[in-house]
Amino acid sequence: MTQTIYIAPGNVQCRVYALPYPLRPNQKPADIALKYQSQWKEIGLLNCQLKLVWLDPLYADFREDIEGQMGEVYFEINSTVTFF
Repeated sequence: MTQTIYIAPGNVQCRVYALPYPLRPNQKPADIALKYQSQWKEIGLLNCQLKLVWLDPLYADFREDIEGQMGEVYFEINSTVTFF
């Protein structure tokens, strides 16, 4: 299943979300209507040094892809994780 990993910007830390779908070309997570954002699953947290404070064990394979990324970064993954 294709999912989108999104690092949401924050003041001191960035929350990491898994979106249960890929984005359309030129679409950004901020373009998603609020009512659909409730489908997102928080899977991690980056501190102010962009180091992972915690990461859902189901997404451990993507640790290197997530750590060090800044807010507003998003990318697609293929994962067997289902949460909906």
